[in-house]
Amino acid sequence: MIVRDQKDAENSAVDEEKFISKRYTLRADGMGHSVHETYIKPGQSLHMWYKNHKETVICTDGEGQIEDLTEGGTYELKPGTLYALDKHQKHILSSEKGMTVLCVFSPSLVGPEDHDEEGSYPLYEDDGTIVKH
Repeated sequence: MIVRDQKDAENSAVDEEKFISKRYTLRADGMGHSVHETYIKPGQSLHMWYKNHKETVICTDGEGQIEDLTEGGTYELKPGTLYALDKHQKHILSSEKGMTVLCVFSPSLVGPEDHDEEGSYPLYEDDGTIVKH
């Protein structure tokens, strides 16, 4: 059994200009997915395209919106609202006042992932080498 608390996740956090991602589980945990709590900082818009991963997200605090750049549509996010990027949709995630979301990635993230110029995470091997961008 894996048991972690917020302090454990903060030790593996990625703190960027626009968001903070606390990583609760990663590929080394062997779950087949990874779980992250991400705080979108106030006034930020993140252009993303997870071309190597599928992601399911549920808003747990605050409000924001997601704009689907692939299939079209803009959706309001509030606590309890879920979206799933089932077709690797390009999107913009934004929040005026700040928002916390719980994210599940498949395949699992290894840990050092950071968004590239396209808003994607590279796909890593277990040893940290990049398989593809």
